[in-house]
Amino acid sequence: MADLVLKGMLNLTGMLTLKASGGKVMVETAPVLVEIVAPSDLPHGVAPPVLLPPPKPLDDDTRVWVINSFNKMVKAGNKNIVALGMVMEGGRNGNPIWPGMVLPSQNNKGPVTINGIAINVLNDKAIIFANGGTAMLSQSSGQI
Repeated sequence: MADLVLKGMLNLTGMLTLKASGGKVMVETAPVLVEIVAPSDLPHGVAPPVLLPPPKPLDDDTRVWVINSFNKMVKAGNKNIVALGMVMEGGRNGNPIWPGMVLPSQNNKGPVTINGIAINVLNDKAIIFANGGTAMLSQSSGQI
């Protein structure tokens, strides 16, 4: 299994599909985040529960998935690589209900970018709109 490692100042443009030989697409030592295909995929991370309306949350599930990347040009295999995007939290009933946004990457040291926007990698963050909670995207890159 070999990872495809992207290093240094690199700006990817145009339609591009990156494929690792059985490994993951990485920026330096961190796997890039990719969109999920279905909520049954492993969550990208967790965030504090949204406690609206009080006193009991509608959905106390804290799992977070990146559901939409603002990048639709560069893929890792068949999934869009995340360069900013939207997240959803919750899903105890099968449908996440709390939207949020992926924050600009703080862990892409290259920076490796797509059309000038830094690629998000494992351990980057998102913010959940309903409560302002920070989601740590540290559980799964979404790559298989």
